[in-house]
Amino acid sequence: MTRYPTLDYFFGVYLHEDWPDDYGNEWTALDAFMAEGPAEDPQLFRADVTRLLAEDPSEDDLRKLILDDLGCYLNPEVDGWTYREWLQALSDHVAHPAGRPPA
Repeated sequence: MTRYPTLDYFFGVYLHEDWPDDYGNEWTALDAFMAEGPAEDPQLFRADVTRLLAEDPSEDDLRKLILDDLGCYLNPEVDGWTYREWLQALSDHVAHPAGRPPA
């Protein structure tokens, strides 16, 4: 079992290999996850992000965890994000769903 169950579910189920066909962007996928997923409480998602970032992993370690271990098929570096920035932006988006973080 993963130490980040909410992130594991989000990345594996909502940002799977065909996610662009289903959602178009990660923000829409995250909105769908929050509406439909098992972790409808935004605090669960945010707690996983906070716990992960508090461990202060390197960018390489974050990349491996997100892409390899948690099964995410989106590479935020393509859009100019670091993994740390992107995770924080996802967490912020959950806290304030009406706005979208800048790319």
